[in-house]
Amino acid sequence: MAVLKEVRIGLIGHGNMGRHHLAYLTKGEVPQARITAVADVNPQALQRALQTNPKVQTFEDGKAMIHSGLVDAVLIATPHYFHPGLTIEAFKAGLHVLCEKPVAVTAKAAQQMNEAHARHKKLVFAAMFMMRMSPMWRKVKEMVDGGAVGRITRVNWIVTDWFRSQAYYNSGGWRATWGGEGGGVLLNQCPHNLDLLTWICGVPNRVVAQATLGKFHQIEVEDEVSALLTYPNGATGFFCTTTGEAPGTNRLEIAGDNGRIIAGGSRAIEWVQTTVNTARFCKTTRESFAVPPTNKIVIEPGGKDLAHMGITLNFVNAILHGEKLIAPAEEGIRGLELGNAMLMSGLTGKPVSIPTNRNAYDALIRKLARTSKAQKTVQEARVDMGASFR
Repeated sequence: MAVLKEVRIGLIGHGNMGRHHLAYLTKGEVPQARITAVADVNPQALQRALQTNPKVQTFEDGKAMIHSGLVDAVLIATPHYFHPGLTIEAFKAGLHVLCEKPVAVTAKAAQQMNEAHARHKKLVFAAMFMMRMSPMWRKVKEMVDGGAVGRITRVNWIVTDWFRSQAYYNSGGWRATWGGEGGGVLLNQCPHNLDLLTWICGVPNRVVAQATLGKFHQIEVEDEVSALLTYPNGATGFFCTTTGEAPGTNRLEIAGDNGRIIAGGSRAIEWVQTTVNTARFCKTTRESFAVPPTNKIVIEPGGKDLAHMGITLNFVNAILHGEKLIAPAEEGIRGLELGNAMLMSGLTGKPVSIPTNRNAYDALIRKLARTSKAQKTVQEARVDMGASFR
C-alpha cells in the first residue's frame, strides 16, 4: 500500500449528517484530509453538495465512487441498512472506512463487517461514535478503568432527553420503519448511549426488556424502552429511553464497592467516594445501622469536545501516522447487540442472553421489514448501494 501524504475522502450520503461532515471537511478543519467526492442517489442532494464544495466529484452510485480511484477512504452516512454492503465493498477496493452509527441494523451484519475487515487488516476501520470525544465521558471511563468505584455492582442510565416530534418522523418515508431504518430509538438515537455503556461498564450477559411500538408517535418501531440488565459479575443494570418525553432526563449512575459516579446532563461529574470498601464494611462493622463514611467530589473535565470532527481527525491520523483509534468500528457490535437484545426481549416478552442468537434476531427483523410500509422504498434503493434517504 502506497504511503499517503494526505487522505482523499469520499462521502457516501449527503443528508443531515452528510451535510455536517462535508462542511467541516470543506473548511479544512481536519488537516491532511481532503474531500474529493460525494455520492448520493438523490440528484438534489448532489446539487446541495456542489453548492458547499464546487470542487467535489459527484456520483449517483456509491459503488461507482468506491471504484473511481478518486478516494483513499470513505465516510459512510447512508441509512443503516446500507452500511455493511458499502463497508465490505470499500474493503475489497482497498479503501479505509469511517462508518456512521450504528454500524449495522443487526449484530449478524456487524459480524460480517468485522470478518471482512479481518481479511483487510491493514485498512483502518472506525465508527462515528463521537460521544467518545466528550471530555466528560472520557473522564468517566478513565475513572471506572482506574478503579474509582471498585467492583461495579449497579448501573442505571435514564436517557429520556431524545424527544422527537411527529414532524421529524414524517420527514422521510424510510424513517422509523422496519424496512427503512430497522428500528426506532434504540437504533437511531441511542447507539451512542449503548456504545458508551458497553465501553465504560462492559457488556451484560442477560436482558429483560419492555419495548413499546408507536406509543407516542404514529410509527412502526419502538419509541420507548425499559430494560433490566444482568452482568457476568452479578451486577445489575437498568436502561430507560424514549423519544416521547419532555424535558427528559440524562443521568448515568455507576455504583460499586468504592462509591458512586453520576454523570449525564452537564459536564460536571459527581463522585461520592467511600473511605472504606463497602463490601468489607458490610461484613466487619458491629453497628446495625452504620454506613460507610463518604467524600463527595465534583469533577469538571476541561478540554473541548471535538465531536464528529474529532473522530474524523483521529481516523485520518490513524491512516497517516498509525494513531490509535478512539472508536474502532469492530467495537460497534457490542452496543448494537445490546440494543438488539433489548428489542428482541421487548418484542418476544422473553429474557435474551448475550451473545444473542444472531440468526434469530436477523430473521425477526427481516420478517418485520417484509410487512413494513417502507418495504418498497428500501427494495428500490437496494439497487443502488449509494442510496441515501437522510
